[in-house]
Amino acid sequence: MVNPTPRELTADEVRILAIIAEQFGPRNTPDEVFFTDSDEAALFIKAPDGSSIAAANLTNLAAWRADGTIPSDRELLSEWLPTI
Repeated sequence: MVNPTPRELTADEVRILAIIAEQFGPRNTPDEVFFTDSDEAALFIKAPDGSSIAAANLTNLAAWRADGTIPSDRELLSEWLPTI
């Protein structure tokens, strides 16, 4: 389910969203982010043509990037996000 009272994105979530927008285009904005019942920020990634190509949990990706599970932005892009 979707949380009806969203919170502000954390700085790390904003950073992940910026990486997604840079890679997949400007249709991936904070306005497209939704929050799960467990208060995780998520996004259906949109390709440049507007089609949804994958879902991304910004909260998890930000945490994994911060704790080193995902060691670099390069690996985030190549291993954790779709390619177009």
